[in-house]
Amino acid sequence: MDKLLLGLLMLQRFTVYELKNIISKRLWGICSDSTGGIQAAIKKLLTSELIVYEEYVERSVNKKRYSITDKGREEFQVWVRTPADITGTTKMELGKLFFMGLVPAEKRPALIDGLIENTERELERYLELESAINSSIEGAKVEFMTFWGNNSEYCEGIRNAVQNTNDEHNLIGIADYQMSSIQFLIDTRKFEIEWFKKFREENM
Repeated sequence: MDKLLLGLLMLQRFTVYELKNIISKRLWGICSDSTGGIQAAIKKLLTSELIVYEEYVERSVNKKRYSITDKGREEFQVWVRTPADITGTTKMELGKLFFMGLVPAEKRPALIDGLIENTERELERYLELESAINSSIEGAKVEFMTFWGNNSEYCEGIRNAVQNTNDEHNLIGIADYQMSSIQFLIDTRKFEIEWFKKFREENM
């Protein structure tokens, strides 16, 4: 999770609450939005001097807003420039299919049907997420462009990372790849649903 937080903090400053909100809305299929997990990752990043924070008071409540350091930007670049390995993403729950031969034959179809229904519900949530992001993308672009315009160190950080001084072009690229990760999850779930339907038809 720590690297994902670095990626978010590459874009803008955030509080833990704001980070949790973004993860729950846009990254829930990739990582947990557990407050404890986020705080543990934040502590690790602070200890490694990859992020810093500023304290402020809002409505009589003490808050901390986190931002990435130059060292954090370098660390993130090392990570993000290493090819992804998604071969280990198979869910532990797949073990239930592996051992389904130990279940009475008459109970197996219902188990496969339940698996399909669970996957269809997850697909529906991804589709809703895609729709929500698409409907808010223009507002998000304005927000980031405004933030970068008022925070030169963030703007420079993005330009250095992408090695391009065209801020609008950089933002479009960032948004496109974020959407592609959601599209991957959607296409994967569609494939899984069709695979299990075919499996049920041919084996039960």
